[in-house]
Amino acid sequence: MIEALKLAACLPFLLYSSYSDLKTRRVSNRVWKLMLLSLSGFVLYEAAQGGTSYVIRLLFSFFFIFSLTYLLFRLKVFGGADAKALIVLSILIPVYPALDLGGQNFPLLGVAPHGLFSLTVLENALLLTAIVPLGIFCYNLFHFSPGMLKKPFYMLVAYRINLGDLPLLLEKGRRIRLIERFEFDNGKLVPHFTGNGIVLNFNALSRLEAHASKGLMESFIWVTPGLPFMVPISAGFLTAVVLGDLVFHFIIKFIEYWALIF
Repeated sequence: MIEALKLAACLPFLLYSSYSDLKTRRVSNRVWKLMLLSLSGFVLYEAAQGGTSYVIRLLFSFFFIFSLTYLLFRLKVFGGADAKALIVLSILIPVYPALDLGGQNFPLLGVAPHGLFSLTVLENALLLTAIVPLGIFCYNLFHFSPGMLKKPFYMLVAYRINLGDLPLLLEKGRRIRLIERFEFDNGKLVPHFTGNGIVLNFNALSRLEAHASKGLMESFIWVTPGLPFMVPISAGFLTAVVLGDLVFHFIIKFIEYWALIF
């Protein structure tokens, strides 16, 4: 019962952080401080019940996730808020919650051998994020133009938009990232793929419009929606509770499939 209450109490913080990340691309540090402080009673209660074994698992969970998220943060895989969310979860839920609700055991797919809930949340989030390129690719197919064939790889991570449509989108507060940066090379404006994208604002748009008016570039550019990672983390949290470790499950199924063949 305690585990179910703790999981339910975590959800509002994750949903709010997802909303904030979508709206402003920022999540205040106060969210994680409040989450950790307000739910610390659960940790103290479980530590008192579980004793030394629980404390050891808590320390292992914290240091492992802290090290992993710090590395991923330094590699710019995700932002600071994403790392803090996973670190807080590693403290609040160091032992994978096994729930029995209405006679049904959760997670439905069982618990992965590593038993680290935060790691499962991260794995699920990364797996769910991989669905985004498929959605972008389908969007590009429905809005196909021959110009896309010049850079077919971009169809997985970005879509083309006319420079003339961007001012209205920026006025509406849409956060758009350029998939390319433009630099002069021997008097020619050359685009370079940026990976994470560059935030587009009115100043950058003015420079692009000036380049386009001089015939130095096309009037269409590639932009990416840049889905905030807090959304997949929240979805990863829910799937971790209900289903379990999706990555581990798919790996096991893949091994079983090839074992049957050979």
